[in-house]
Amino acid sequence: MSKIGFGIIGCGNISSFHAQAVQQIPQAQLVAFYDEIPARAEKIAQQFNVAWHSRLEDFLARPDIQVVNVCTPSGSHAELGIKAARAGKHVVVEKPIDVTLEKARALVDACDQSGVKLAAIFQSRFLPAVQILKKAIDRGRLGRLIMGDAYIKWYRTREYYESTQWRGTWALDGGGALMNQSIHTIDLLQYLVGPVASVFGFAEKLLHVGIEAEDTAAAVLKFRSGAIGVIEGTTSLYPGFSRRIEVHGERGSVVLDGNDIAAWKLLDTGEEEEELAKLTEKDSSNASADPLALDVAGHRRQMEDLVHALQENREPTISGREGLKAIEVILAVYQSAREKRLVELHS
Repeated sequence: MSKIGFGIIGCGNISSFHAQAVQQIPQAQLVAFYDEIPARAEKIAQQFNVAWHSRLEDFLARPDIQVVNVCTPSGSHAELGIKAARAGKHVVVEKPIDVTLEKARALVDACDQSGVKLAAIFQSRFLPAVQILKKAIDRGRLGRLIMGDAYIKWYRTREYYESTQWRGTWALDGGGALMNQSIHTIDLLQYLVGPVASVFGFAEKLLHVGIEAEDTAAAVLKFRSGAIGVIEGTTSLYPGFSRRIEVHGERGSVVLDGNDIAAWKLLDTGEEEEELAKLTEKDSSNASADPLALDVAGHRRQMEDLVHALQENREPTISGREGLKAIEVILAVYQSAREKRLVELHS
């Protein structure tokens, strides 16, 4: 079977993680990069020994590219993803799929209409510890869930925001600490605890006053199951701490600290405890203070899932519609903060 060809749009920091992930998959082949700034495309293409383009039309016309990875600023994701879909390419989009629900849904619809797959990058769902916890929750090991909390107390420097014109803007970043930094953990929270019914939130600029969006946010959540919880997301807390998720049920509690289980306290034991004891694969990602402190393993797992989805003609595990869910929660928090009221989610 011939290899599946991948091309990457956008040559910023995250593009190298996508490129490394693709090159680690035997059934995949990295083909080319595109960036509107020729020097950026040429530089990273030379690093990975592949072709490069500064004209999107030429890039999308390549028959040896079957999958396009969109790695540009968030507010341009849907526009570029739609162009790729209409060119007949399957699409991988970095988080978030876009900064408004209207644009994000337009990308989902365009991929449906073009008959191509759409995968939303939320690589934390593929963490072995997360998969074991998810299995335990789905099997009822924690009983009825009572609370689900997410804490993302991270730090970014002033230089981080000043290094590009789009960070912390509404138009291209879609927000601040929640939409950019906290979105992975918010996605995990709703993945584990279930859909969110309503939120009441606050979002403020308390340290990085030069940006448009928030650097500090907190929200109280009501899940559809009846459980309640909180989100705390920041880029304002020096020196930055590992992200934390707590899930509490009537039969016990589990705490995920960073990418590992920090506490597993259930009333009974089962097969999940045996799986945890055998768990050796680690993910060293820790972006609490450094946005580039990522382990490529997470992206590799998600690219592998997409390759298998194409081979098996199924939806990717994290489809475009799955990618909408964290965006909906975050936008509801922003709306609540603006309007100073409880906001209900309807999807």
